[in-house]
Amino acid sequence: MPVRPLLALLALAAAPLLAATGKEVVREEKRVMIGGVQEVWRLVWRGAPRDDATCGPQDPEMAITCPCSGVAYAQTGDLVLERQRPDAAPERMALAPLFAGSEMLAGGDGAGAVLPRWPISDDDVSKEVTPKTIRARPAVSILKLADYDQDGVAGEFLLQIDALPCGKQLMVAVGTSRAHPGLHALTSAEHPERPLALYRWQWEALARNPRPGELADWPCGDHGAEAETTLQIRADHGAIHAARVTGTCPDDTEPKAKGGQFVKKILKREIL
Repeated sequence: MPVRPLLALLALAAAPLLAATGKEVVREEKRVMIGGVQEVWRLVWRGAPRDDATCGPQDPEMAITCPCSGVAYAQTGDLVLERQRPDAAPERMALAPLFAGSEMLAGGDGAGAVLPRWPISDDDVSKEVTPKTIRARPAVSILKLADYDQDGVAGEFLLQIDALPCGKQLMVAVGTSRAHPGLHALTSAEHPERPLALYRWQWEALARNPRPGELADWPCGDHGAEAETTLQIRADHGAIHAARVTGTCPDDTEPKAKGGQFVKKILKREIL
């Protein structure tokens, strides 16, 4: 998987924000339970979001293609996560820095965050859907909390920060945890300076099992790949350990092990 130039230090934790450029728009509000205490979380656009970018409803034929997988039909803008707790000052985290370098921002001004706003329908591919029809649909929910770091607190939600070929949805987990009670993006134990970016199915596997084993990452032949990469990941009570392993693909010209089985050679192991 390509390494993305995330602005890690800006995106890891809540930070002071610049003055808003326009009226704020609440994208989603949800009451959540964190450690037995009810909190209010909001996704807030700082200024009116745009829906005329590549993955928006203006061009449905483009929005249903691979580059928009997971975010059709989208809105784009300056996005923050707001958290309100009893007897505490509101906390805010800027989310746009997490999208730095994202292909989903191609064709725009190169800044901001992208969120799916209206759901895509199974028959949008086969019929001519209009922007008006799309905008009449209910909003897609983003604030779906789970325990992705296995620390006993379902305090994080997945935020898609990129779409890679083809249909691979790259996500970070954003929220709060026992070790770091403020708003932040989850990291690995080995690299706390940068958000941990994984594919959606990898985060979901980790939420189901703290030791999901070796997970698919980039298979042989995918978009001409001549090597295979897999993800080794585990979560130990809030500490996530992850490594990407690159190995050789089957080659009929190479000798096989006894019994005719292909033996994969490890080319590289990268600690995430």
